[in-house]
Amino acid sequence: MLRVLVVDRSSQTRDAVAELLDVASEVTWAVRDTAAAQLRAGLSSGQPYEVVLLEAEPAPTAQQVRELVNQGGGVRVVLSASGSDGAAIAARCGAADVVARPFTAAELAFRLGRDAPFVERADKRRPRKSDVLIGTGPWIKELYDRLAMVAATDVTVAIFGESGTGKELVARTIHSSSPRHDAPFVVVNCAAIPEALLEDELFGHVRGAFTDATRDREGLLAAADTGTLFLDEIGELPLPLQAKLLRVLQSQEFRRIGDDQDRRVDVRIITATNRDLDQLVARGSFRQDLYYRINVFPMRLPPLRERPEDIALLVRHFIIKYRARLGRACDGIAPGALARFTSYDFPGNVRELENKVHQAMVVAAGPIIDDHDVALPVGRVGGGRVDVTRPFRELKQEMIDAFETQYLTELLRVHQGNLAQAARAAGMDRKNLWALVARHGLERARFKKP
Repeated sequence: MLRVLVVDRSSQTRDAVAELLDVASEVTWAVRDTAAAQLRAGLSSGQPYEVVLLEAEPAPTAQQVRELVNQGGGVRVVLSASGSDGAAIAARCGAADVVARPFTAAELAFRLGRDAPFVERADKRRPRKSDVLIGTGPWIKELYDRLAMVAATDVTVAIFGESGTGKELVARTIHSSSPRHDAPFVVVNCAAIPEALLEDELFGHVRGAFTDATRDREGLLAAADTGTLFLDEIGELPLPLQAKLLRVLQSQEFRRIGDDQDRRVDVRIITATNRDLDQLVARGSFRQDLYYRINVFPMRLPPLRERPEDIALLVRHFIIKYRARLGRACDGIAPGALARFTSYDFPGNVRELENKVHQAMVVAAGPIIDDHDVALPVGRVGGGRVDVTRPFRELKQEMIDAFETQYLTELLRVHQGNLAQAARAAGMDRKNLWALVARHGLERARFKKP
């Protein structure tokens, strides 16, 4: 049973959450002043809470969130926010996630870290926390709604999106929220395996089928029996294998290389691609009948540049993810450093953001990621969508600060911390350059050769 503590000014919020979650959930209400005591009581009685749904207004401090986590024995704190700044508040205070009001059943179920109520099975196993998707705004609500529609079915799902947008994460979430959750989840990257080996990898072979085939070999399709087969980069699948995959989708049968007997398999297939399959079909490099078979339930993931409001929450998530692995007491990120992230285009999407946060944590000297710890390529700042809900002057200054920090970091790196050379190259007075370097907290020593 999922135990949720709703910390809110109104007890009606508890009623709304309880109504949207399934009957296997226990939802309790508290105000902020009594929340810590209630978490302690649950812990001492052997019935700890798993999630705190904390009202975002007034914005909680990092100390308040840490107290709730500690008093609850490691309880997850999820913010409930009515405005568009919920992700930024969550990032500042250290909350694990944020759910937007008005609530929906699908989003609440996934955000709070358990199966949606539409998945009917006895053990009510919840998805892994690593499979919980992070984001805010209308796009994530729509995604959760579509996950709710498809998770409990065996419908073939096609996930479309640029590289690094989280297509495999969505596929894993579908699998872990489905009746097949205890069966294998097998990933095949169609672009990473040479064409000559891909058929053997997928379908297997019998002894003597070709040179060096000294024994029977089960393929990945058989390995996924009763579970889910995730075909990443399906657009790279060669035409001959497309025909064999089509047969699997039509009859749940396949034949190993060199075999004269068909084999049956019970598998759900989820595909993903960053290519335009309509164009591939038009060029004749992708079968139209296969396209219709896999595109039963399409899901599209937006690139990160179209949802910059998610960056603050994602940065916080990655800090929590990596600080234990690095053995660092990294508590957060400076406003200027966060501004650099939010103003960057991120052509590599969430995967690139994760790598940059990880890199910044490695080089950070203290517990906070500062401006000079963030290494982003020159020339791609400001490529994202502008957040017009924020004041013009504030946003403009953040972007100027981000550009100046990025420019100065690269300038000092090229000239190895030599201010005189850097000033001549930049066409600036040396004193003015020194003042700008000092204002952005850049230390010349870190750019000098050892």
